[in-house]
Amino acid sequence: MIEYTKGAYGLNLLFRVHGSAVYKATIPGIISALLYVLLFYLWDPPKEGDDRALNHPYAIGVLVTSITFLIVFRANNGYQRYWEACGAVHHMMSKWLDAVVHTGVYHLQCSHYESIKPPSYFDYPNLNRYSLKRDRECVEDLDATTVEAANDLRTIRRVEKSVDYVASERKRTKAKRIREESTHSIHRCHSMKHSHFLEGAARLDGNWGALFPDDPYGARATFYNPEDFEDEDMVPLLENDIPEGFACTKGGRTPALFLQELAHLASLLVAVSFCTLRNDMEGIENPLDMYRVGEPWPDADPDKLPYEVKKYMGHSSSLMKNIKYWFGCSRTPTARARQYASRPMPVIGGVSDAEIAFLQKARGPSAKVTLCWNWLSEFIIREHLAGTLGKVGPPIISRIIQFLSDGMIYYNHARKIMFIPFPFPHAQLSAFFVLFMVPVIPLLMGQYINVPWLGACLTFLTVTCIIGLHEVARELENPFRNVPNDVPLVTLLAMFNESLITMYSGYHPDHFWDGPAYEQRGQQKWDKAKAAKEGIQSTSPPVESHVDCSNKSQVSLVGEVDIPQSAEASKAMVDGVALELQEMIKKQAAEIERLRKLVEPNGASR
Repeated sequence: MIEYTKGAYGLNLLFRVHGSAVYKATIPGIISALLYVLLFYLWDPPKEGDDRALNHPYAIGVLVTSITFLIVFRANNGYQRYWEACGAVHHMMSKWLDAVVHTGVYHLQCSHYESIKPPSYFDYPNLNRYSLKRDRECVEDLDATTVEAANDLRTIRRVEKSVDYVASERKRTKAKRIREESTHSIHRCHSMKHSHFLEGAARLDGNWGALFPDDPYGARATFYNPEDFEDEDMVPLLENDIPEGFACTKGGRTPALFLQELAHLASLLVAVSFCTLRNDMEGIENPLDMYRVGEPWPDADPDKLPYEVKKYMGHSSSLMKNIKYWFGCSRTPTARARQYASRPMPVIGGVSDAEIAFLQKARGPSAKVTLCWNWLSEFIIREHLAGTLGKVGPPIISRIIQFLSDGMIYYNHARKIMFIPFPFPHAQLSAFFVLFMVPVIPLLMGQYINVPWLGACLTFLTVTCIIGLHEVARELENPFRNVPNDVPLVTLLAMFNESLITMYSGYHPDHFWDGPAYEQRGQQKWDKAKAAKEGIQSTSPPVESHVDCSNKSQVSLVGEVDIPQSAEASKAMVDGVALELQEMIKKQAAEIERLRKLVEPNGASR
């Protein structure tokens, strides 16, 4: 795939030769212009008043219009095949990723992880009556009273709240300096003092470090080392520049074996699928490679590959590469085999000799993909029956198999485009009339243009336009092997692999909070509020309040409001509470009397 930017009027696009339909169409355009010049000087046209060979351009115009319709139809069909192939590939990856990620999520619900699972809201229903919040940030921490403070806060958040890691050392240093000097903090202290927030200390290791409390080497995680956490402001998390990401073993332990095997089988399935899509020749090199986590993304444009790779592909010389492309020599079986061998498909964990032996025994592209699909499906079902997927019901597990099946459907859609070419009769007809236009256009121009340079230019542009459209159609008809205008399968596979590695992340880092502690604190406030309602005097009688917690002048903690200072206000409050208590006592006395009447006859009968 050729990556490009939208420059002014598209001028930056004019200098790309490899993969261009324009430069490829200039060769017949130049030949046609030379024919015009020869006809102009060597052919004796009719004199003034004599009959012309073509008395009106409509005759040749009908031919040109018919050929144009023929070529546009083929170009439109080529666009449809290209976009359908792109959609099929992305649907295929999406379905298989859904199946694998669901399997990984169900695995985290098995009984082996009971000791490290986050607390469940189901186990603490009473927390809902204490007016707690699950906001990740506090509005008070984002208030800026001056323009300078607002600018500083914006600078900090641009870096430290960015979804992507900011690679600029200068920007990260500046944000860190401003944060240290500023009175505003965008990282709230995770402590019980924020009693209106239900929160706890972030588990930056996904809580993998708590899986083996008896580890003789201490608390060890996978991608994060708990012993490095010293600053409660989470600076180690912000400086997350580890290329390996969740596949890193910085914490001293490797990810769960089940997740490693699941990621490998899914990566192998997609890699083999892509290998069979880009190659339709048997007996040539079509290798797999080990995916190296954290390496730069593979370039989608083959012209941007390292020199060693381009040399192996036969593209060490730009001139020879362009000449081969112009004359169609870059699409020979030998050239394509070198291209496939130079860009192997990366698989998480690599590929074993036994796996390669089985793949080589499977004959045909569909058989190879079906073998990998079989490995992944069998692994998931076997582990489910063994209890690895927890107590998730069979109907839910069946959705995983459905996703795997949907992925195979979209693979076969892509395979259809790769294996079934554009119909030969139409392709032959288009090629014949396109080549027929090369001598016809100069003849037409010679009849009505008497200026040599103008006729040659118009001939060149007309032929280049028609043949250029034809070349566009030919380039897009098979989007998996027409380098460099192909779908970037190697790049897409690398992105798919990175998505699989996120399964190693464990549980959400902010889902760990001390439920009993919040229940105890909330119950204390609840009892205190009930005591105040019953008229018991206290130093700071709290009442349930629904005021805005962000207004410090109104409230400091949930359930605690400022006490009226005047005696009249205090007396009015006590009188209101007394009236409510009297009504409550009357209702309770009536209920007790009703129950007594129901019980007495039963006692008398006994």
